[in-house]
Amino acid sequence: MRYFITFFLLLSGFYSYSQLGQVNVLDTIFLIAEKLEDKSVGQPILKINKAVLNNYRPQLIEVLQFETPIYFKENGLGMVSSASFRGTTAQQTAVVWNGININSTFLGQTDFNLINTQNVSEVLVRPGGGSSQFGTGAIGGVVYLNNTLEVDQENSHKLYTSFGSFNTRNISTNHNISGKKTNLEIGLSYLDSDNDYKYLNSENHNENGQFYNINASLNGVYKPNAKNTFKLYSSWFSSKRHLSIVETTQTRNKFDDEYLRLLAEYDYSSGNTKSVIKLALLNEKYRFYPQLGTKEGSNNGNGFTYIANYNYQKQFKKVILNIGGEYSFATATGTNYDNVKRNTGSANVYLKHKLARNFTYQATLRAELNENFKSPILFSIGTSWQAFPEYALKTSISRNYRIPTFNDLYWPGAENPDLKAESSLQYELSNEFVFDKFKFNLTAFYNNIDDLIRWLPYSGDLWQPINTNSVASYGIETYMQFAVKLNNHNLKINGLYSYTVSKNKETDYQLIYVPYHKATLGLNYKIKRFSTSLNTIYTGEVFTHTDNNPNTVLDDFLLTNLSASYIFGKKYNWIVGSGINNLFNSNYKTMAYRPMPGINYHINLTLKL
Repeated sequence: MRYFITFFLLLSGFYSYSQLGQVNVLDTIFLIAEKLEDKSVGQPILKINKAVLNNYRPQLIEVLQFETPIYFKENGLGMVSSASFRGTTAQQTAVVWNGININSTFLGQTDFNLINTQNVSEVLVRPGGGSSQFGTGAIGGVVYLNNTLEVDQENSHKLYTSFGSFNTRNISTNHNISGKKTNLEIGLSYLDSDNDYKYLNSENHNENGQFYNINASLNGVYKPNAKNTFKLYSSWFSSKRHLSIVETTQTRNKFDDEYLRLLAEYDYSSGNTKSVIKLALLNEKYRFYPQLGTKEGSNNGNGFTYIANYNYQKQFKKVILNIGGEYSFATATGTNYDNVKRNTGSANVYLKHKLARNFTYQATLRAELNENFKSPILFSIGTSWQAFPEYALKTSISRNYRIPTFNDLYWPGAENPDLKAESSLQYELSNEFVFDKFKFNLTAFYNNIDDLIRWLPYSGDLWQPINTNSVASYGIETYMQFAVKLNNHNLKINGLYSYTVSKNKETDYQLIYVPYHKATLGLNYKIKRFSTSLNTIYTGEVFTHTDNNPNTVLDDFLLTNLSASYIFGKKYNWIVGSGINNLFNSNYKTMAYRPMPGINYHINLTLKL
């Protein structure tokens, strides 16, 4: 709790200081989002651009920890990770790649340590329900990975390399080759680490924690004329991770993952109409080795998802009407899957109406057909009222759902074909204030979740997924941002705070790994060629047992990263940087029995051509 008080004393001080100088728009993280905002009336959106992404390690989990209200638990640095968004489970956060939901078919969630940020243009985060737009899983919120493709741009080439503690090495290269009608983006990234950090206040260290991954992407656009646009997105990711052990006597094992994502898109625009066709192929493979050096006892899975999506949009004077449909076919084979399949079809209608100069509303309806589950009619309604130039009131209500995963339904010895889909009804109210380009947003939300799927013991050591409780999740989120410019000095400040209650209605206990409090503060100072950033996160204590046993809580912690860089060369094309993570050497965990590293360092070099 002492960290919590200290953090907000600092935050209050910086707020007071900001009033002394001229305030400019903060250009690194702000509450707008180009195309996604078109269908997000009533919901705030956090946009994290490339400048912010480059300030963190290339695994997506770190930037989201410091820049969003999402809580993450990790089985050690770089290990298996999962998210809790607005007090929901990991399966209730949808991860969307260029408009396609990429949550795992097997687990129904995303491991954010397996998403590389060096080959994406920006990350958009929208708290709250999104099933009417993105389908199953979008209950707590949506993380949107976007690659922007525009023709007639300047060619650019970038090489980045870094070296850090625990023998951590990262090298990436990105190329943008553009013509008047074309654009080609090529990206390649490699990351590996011995990951053998010493545990604080202990003689032990992180054993069997080494990992490496490689990511390649190829994206292109061809625009022969004003009406037609062809786009292609592709991403391949391969990872090999040894799973760190807590005791030396434990058996050493490892996990291999591989993902392939392909997306073709055709856009046709004429006057006030637009049609978009998307065809996607998603492939995910895994193999688990329970003992190093042998394949005996290993298990594997190989899943394919095929997606066809069509949207037609008509724009009138004050109304936008969008009608669309999607079909997906998912199949999986492997040790625990006997060629299981799933067919899903959906149709949706979207309406956006500017009823008055200062009032806009939107409504979305989505109906899904699934051969195994009944889906409720999904909907969302959002409003935005610009009461004054400095103040806007926004509201949103939505019904969302999540269908059981292949693991829930087919895992041998634990399969439960009688599972029902989870459903939720969510409300939120947002207040947005803008004073001389200073922004502050306060959002209150309430989410009622029924038929929550949990894995519980049912016979000896055997566990099985069952529909159990209803959960009430509610709280507040605040975002603030501003910038101060005095002569050649530029100071940018952004911060957020979230208070989340997520309780089992039957027991009145807080869900495990859901902190009541989370807050972040980011400071960026720049003068000419020199810049430095200080990023701090406070995370409140979390329960690790469903009975909220106070003796097993994870303590709250304050984590601070510091980085600096200097630009060399007449063309400003050499950048030398360094960073210190966990500046104050905090001893903390985000998962029980899994210590995180103490203070550690890295240096990096960037060449731009």
